[in-house]
Amino acid sequence: MIKTSRMILALAVVFLLVTPLLAQNNNPCPGDKEYQFNIIGMKNAKNAEMTNNDGHRIFVLLNGKSQIYMTGDTAPLTDGLQCGNKFDVLDANGTDGRATLLVPCDPLTAENLNPSVCFDVYATPLGTPGGQTTVDVVCDFDQTCVGCNIDAGDCALDTIDITLLGHNGKPLTQNITKYFRASGCIDVDADAVCDEGDINFNNEWIFNIEQLEYYYWDYDNDGNRIVQIRFCNVEGVEGSDCGGGTIVPPPEP
Repeated sequence: MIKTSRMILALAVVFLLVTPLLAQNNNPCPGDKEYQFNIIGMKNAKNAEMTNNDGHRIFVLLNGKSQIYMTGDTAPLTDGLQCGNKFDVLDANGTDGRATLLVPCDPLTAENLNPSVCFDVYATPLGTPGGQTTVDVVCDFDQTCVGCNIDAGDCALDTIDITLLGHNGKPLTQNITKYFRASGCIDVDADAVCDEGDINFNNEWIFNIEQLEYYYWDYDNDGNRIVQIRFCNVEGVEGSDCGGGTIVPPPEP
């Protein structure tokens, strides 16, 4: 009887502990939840080899800067953008300076003006209350991408783009999709002007743009132990879908 009472008490305690965590993970997605991973702050740097071990987590410094690179290119040494259809943590250890996440993509081209890959993205600081992280979203495009930039503004280095405040008892989820969408013009004939035959695009999943040279987060952590990043598949979801591209028409006579 005593054992049974203790077991019931233990289960009740587990329920009370787990219920808030379930509440923290309410799905904010307008479409299907596709993938999520946790950014975990570590007091001490990790020395273990963590390449190609997935695990749905990336380790960063609890206090200090780490870089989280994201790419859609499954074969960087091969010419052109080689896209896949899944997420994968290629390098989970950001405490040594750099981690890498592979994301799905579908190249935007004149023959493929409405790529089939599009996501909304949400960030939620979890774990113990307190802490703060500032994220500088850094990216660049090659010279055949005219006026290209993230929809949130500017992805130049040394700009604070996202602030993730540790919660005070109730986690706050932020929609950070605009840092993963881009607009601009693909200069097909490489004449440095967006004109006839080129491809205008707006609000497009940034990793669908072959001209993207790199994209990473300069993650400056001040005590955030866990930040959950959630990717929601919104391809075909009205009001959330990506914008795609259009061919620039000839000038009017």
